[in-house]
Amino acid sequence: MPPNPPQIFEFLLFDGFSNMVLASAMEPLRDVRMNAGQDIAGWRVSTLDGAPVSSSSGLQITPDGAFDARQGNRTLVLVAGYRVREQITPALLAKLRTATRQARLVLALDTAAWLLAAAGVLDGHAATIHWQELEAFMEAFPKTEVSTARFVRSGPFLTCGGASTALDMILSLIQDLFGSAAAFGASTMFVYNPSRQSELNRGAARLEQRGSRKILQAANLMAENIETPLSTAELAKQVSLSERTLARAFQRELGMTPGKYYKILRLQHARYLSDETHLSLEQIAHRCGFSSASSLGRSFSTLYGRTIREARGQEKPWAQSDRLND
Repeated sequence: MPPNPPQIFEFLLFDGFSNMVLASAMEPLRDVRMNAGQDIAGWRVSTLDGAPVSSSSGLQITPDGAFDARQGNRTLVLVAGYRVREQITPALLAKLRTATRQARLVLALDTAAWLLAAAGVLDGHAATIHWQELEAFMEAFPKTEVSTARFVRSGPFLTCGGASTALDMILSLIQDLFGSAAAFGASTMFVYNPSRQSELNRGAARLEQRGSRKILQAANLMAENIETPLSTAELAKQVSLSERTLARAFQRELGMTPGKYYKILRLQHARYLSDETHLSLEQIAHRCGFSSASSLGRSFSTLYGRTIREARGQEKPWAQSDRLND
């Protein structure tokens, strides 16, 4: 069941942040929310004074508003990059101390751990930072246990380095908050070369339990055969597993059968087609492996809690509250 109320993420941006780091943390959340079909996660973008900030590549971002350090019940995501030391002021450090006491979780991306450490809130905690700052960070903050891990969770704090580690961290958090299936689905959205990513233990291969590579292979086959779905027996044969072993692997790692995951994948594609095309519901049904529009409609309502016609008439999910710029 989705969490109630929705998990709220506030992205506090600092001048010089990396576009790639921000996207690596935000886009998986967009994928989770879109595929859930419900507002299980929301976010806003803020800056300290509500004014636009510029990324390291000069892209200017207009925030949703100014940062309120006193607001609670949120996951605070700090995104900093270049010139992080120059942005430290007593007022900022006071705000961070207040905000971290109120937040559910605090994520520090790229060089943002420097800000938290300067505020004193990482004293006694383990943390990491962008690799270029590791040595200086260790020297500047001896009360923080500095790690070279890709990301570190210590109490309410999660810290990481660059874009790829931000993706690792947010997918791990998605798994904790929304389940393995949601994390697996989001991870596969960002895997361009599955075999290479598996070799590097990235993408969906970060689900390290036994059988994950076979599940990734099966999921890729499902994605390639949306219009004419394969049977579980056919999937198992193509990934060199018995049908029973494949079913057990899916149940163990994603908490559902291969058939259920396959149907969710097809329904997600149906939702995409209903949002992005003018195809009739009958045409969408056939493109997603359903025998008729009524069969699609029943399955869609069961998963999303509303009819596909109702979903089609709603405002696009990315046009609601996840605006980055005008």
